[in-house]
This record gives sequence, C-alpha cells and structure tokens, in this order.
Amino acid sequence: MKLLLLLTMLILALPQALASIPVRVGAYEFPPYLQLQQQQASGLTVQLIAELNQLQQQYHFELVLTTPVRRHQDFQQGLFDAIFFEDENWGWQKKGLMMQASPAFAQDDEVFIALQSQAQSQQWFADLSQKSKAGILGYHYRIANYETDPDILANQYLMIPVTDHLASVELVLKQRTDTAIVTRSFIKQYLKSYPQYQKALLVSDRVDQSYQLQLLLDPAHPLKMDALYQWVCQIMQQPAMQQAFADNGLTLLPKPD
Repeated sequence: MKLLLLLTMLILALPQALASIPVRVGAYEFPPYLQLQQQQASGLTVQLIAELNQLQQQYHFELVLTTPVRRHQDFQQGLFDAIFFEDENWGWQKKGLMMQASPAFAQDDEVFIALQSQAQSQQWFADLSQKSKAGILGYHYRIANYETDPDILANQYLMIPVTDHLASVELVLKQRTDTAIVTRSFIKQYLKSYPQYQKALLVSDRVDQSYQLQLLLDPAHPLKMDALYQWVCQIMQQPAMQQAFADNGLTLLPKPD
C-alpha cells in the first residue's frame, strides 16, 4: 500500500517537473556576484537564481560555472543559456555572439588600490603608465584599452595576470605589484572582512570604468528577456536584496520609462 501511494505521488509530480524549462545561468568568480570557497558557490548570482526559482515555476534556473576567459566559448558551445551581472560590451559583440540584453539594473565601478606607504596620496594614481598593475585574466579594462591578450597586456600595459580579486589584493600587500584593479564592491567587502588592512591599503578616487550590469540571454531560448527582466526588477524590490546591494556598495538602477 505504501509503495502504491509513493508511486501515485511520483506520477502526480512528474508533469510539473517536466513542465519546468531549464535556464542554465553561466557565472564566473567575480565577487560579490559569485564567490567560490571550498567548491561552494555564493554571492548575488546565487541569491538571484534562488529568488527566481521561488518566484515562478515555469522555468528552473541553475548555476553553471565558467571562467572569464572561457565564458564566450562555453556559451557558443551551448553550455549555458544566460549570464547575469554582465555587460554586452564585454567581448560578446566583438565575438559576434548574439545575446538578448536587458536594460541595466545595477552599477559598479572599478578602482585602483595600492599600499598606503607607497602611494601616500591620491595624486599617485594620476599616472599609472609606468606602474605594474594586477588584473584578472579575461577582464576588459579601460586603462588597457579593453585588451585581453596576455602578451599585449604584459608588454604594453605592465599588467600582471591573476585569477581573482583576492589574488590581486595579495600581490599589492606582498609588494609584488604597484597597484591592482578591483571592483568597488569587492574592496568594500574585503576591507569589511579584513579590517586590519584598512590603513594599509589606499583606494583610488580614480575610476578605471563604471559599468552598468545587465542580464544576457540566448535569443533562441523559450524564456523571453522581457519576462526575465520584469522578474529581476520585482526581486530587486525586496528589502533583503536591496540591503545586499547596499552592503556591497552597488547602485540599483531604476527601470527605464
């Protein structure tokens, strides 16, 4: 009898499970949007995926890990359908990859950091042409003319490639680079977690670039961007999500008229 009841429940649940269309969301380590610690993913992308699955049942959003260097190729190979907290100008158009793009819904900045003992004042950041810079491989930086080729970055822009923001900060602290480019949201989070370095590091007023973050979606996917964008805007009205953005120094952008 118990077996029959269990089978009945599974049969009743099957149509609902089959009705959920998967939406694979690509993400790479980019605090505070995605952080990886001991193979566990956390951050705003993970929160947003969970909220989208709570909000509706027609689509099931799931995380797919990629890297900054590999993300375009992975999308081209069909490994994921969407990517959040992204900018369509970050190589997508250049590589001829067709993506539906939402209006921007959040803004972040990239700033420079240096040892306080070395830089001493904001004037130090005015001319960085002859200073070594740590930057994440695969990222696009205005100071490097948005170049991503490692050899060009090293030879022309004195760029030292790293794999994440944490490595960038560590190179500065260990005096292995003059400066590093990090997001304002990351360095705010980092100094909150490691207050002992607040006096050791100087954060620039100079901004390498401000970028407006979008949702990108494969136009061939059944999910339409208008629906995804409306859901995300609805989620962003939640006090917990607004607080998460404020805690990370991010600006939520209003919906366009």
